[in-house]
Amino acid sequence: MMGFTNFLYFLISLPFLGGMAISLVFMTFSLFSIFKNWNTGKNKELFNGLLISGIFLLITNIFLFIISKIFYGGFYGNFYLVIVALIVIALIYFIGNSKEKIYPDNYFSNISDVEFLKRELNNTINVFISVFDKSKSDFQEKSEAKKAQKFESYKNQNTYNNNNNYNNNYNNDYNKAGSYNTYNNYGGNLGPAPFRGYVKDDWSFLLYVLLCFITCGFYQLYFVYKISDSINIVCDGDGEETSGLMKFFFLGIITCNIYCLFWEFNVMNRIQSNAPRYNRYTQDNGSSFLLWLIIGSIFCGLGIFFAWYIFIKNLNLICKAYNMEYANAN
Repeated sequence: MMGFTNFLYFLISLPFLGGMAISLVFMTFSLFSIFKNWNTGKNKELFNGLLISGIFLLITNIFLFIISKIFYGGFYGNFYLVIVALIVIALIYFIGNSKEKIYPDNYFSNISDVEFLKRELNNTINVFISVFDKSKSDFQEKSEAKKAQKFESYKNQNTYNNNNNYNNNYNNDYNKAGSYNTYNNYGGNLGPAPFRGYVKDDWSFLLYVLLCFITCGFYQLYFVYKISDSINIVCDGDGEETSGLMKFFFLGIITCNIYCLFWEFNVMNRIQSNAPRYNRYTQDNGSSFLLWLIIGSIFCGLGIFFAWYIFIKNLNLICKAYNMEYANAN
């Protein structure tokens, strides 16, 4: 009965958790926009965006508190987020009435006027769309320049023989890994996967942790969506397939996250077994990942961070090897 209650609580809370994550993302983007576009004639609209995200964050947390009260008889939730939302709202109100003159005189006295609210909301949305488009354009330009520079450096490297020391160390380690070779003897026999476009090979562990925290875990879903595609590309031809986001999400709910652990375990094993196709070798596999998760549950959760560190490290290893393989041919 308690399991069904928890499941029902999760289903009802899910939309509000999503709203809270969206509020935090929009609040972060609002702060970024204020920093990048201060005193460009858009201060009022930029602060309105911050105000809206703060109000929305407060509302979603209130609903979560009410739901927890109904189901469990107590208030459970992210109290620090409520404090953040209240601070943001109060800060904007006082700034709006200070000598900074971000808002015109008596601006907030018109808040009961529906037409006024519609007009201001429309102006705010238009400003943020323009800021987003500009930021997206700038990011794409920098990303393309960085990608061109990165693959130019790849072309200047010999994929297999550019580092004799690396090859010697690799061969020594590879020869020592008898049991590994027995289990994964197809890895060295298969050639690189067919080229299906370059994949992301510079995932940041610190950024992953930060974005998972800011988005209340929703960034993890985006991460799963992207890396499932990447793994299926770089490991194509090994007879396996990494399931995508939908299966990860719904089976994770049904099995209380057991399937998620199984998915991560298989990805780590698949990376290890396919690495020799690109003259790479890693000792970390699915067992290593699960072991660090278990240790993490004992030692204040620190092992969990290390588990995801080696996961991302190995993901970058095989993705970069795949990109380097085809850098000279494209």
